[in-house]
Amino acid sequence: MAHNTPTEATGTSSALQQILNVWSHIKVNSPIYNFLLSDVDIYHAEEGTFSARLEVGPKHLNSKGSLHGVFSACVTDWAGGLAIASCGLESTGVSTNINVNYLSTATTGDWLEIRGYANKIGKSLAFTTITISKLTSSGDTTLVAQGSHTKYVRAR
Repeated sequence: MAHNTPTEATGTSSALQQILNVWSHIKVNSPIYNFLLSDVDIYHAEEGTFSARLEVGPKHLNSKGSLHGVFSACVTDWAGGLAIASCGLESTGVSTNINVNYLSTATTGDWLEIRGYANKIGKSLAFTTITISKLTSSGDTTLVAQGSHTKYVRAR
């Protein structure tokens, strides 16, 4: 799937703006996120969820030429935080647990669809789910990885 022009942002404007604001702050303060996710396109958000796209490049690959597991773990961490941000939080917390299930793979030129969901934000813990899917030439998606991420958040 080719994306030669920026996608139009959709969703609740305040949730999307909140995520974009938090992402712009995080990106300049996190070299690993900036390196791996500098080209990510965050295009949709509503309270509790957001969607983004990213084209797989050489920096995302392992020595066998397929999507590196650490990339999927990094995306799980990143997307969990932004899902929390979609609920209006400025600080996205500190990781207490991350789990990633690797289900398929992707390679250079593939487009990934990243979705983050804030399942529950309590007084001190937030629970999120992340999916990373590959867009196929037929327009379908194949699930590449699914993660869960628990973060300690300040009491609201």
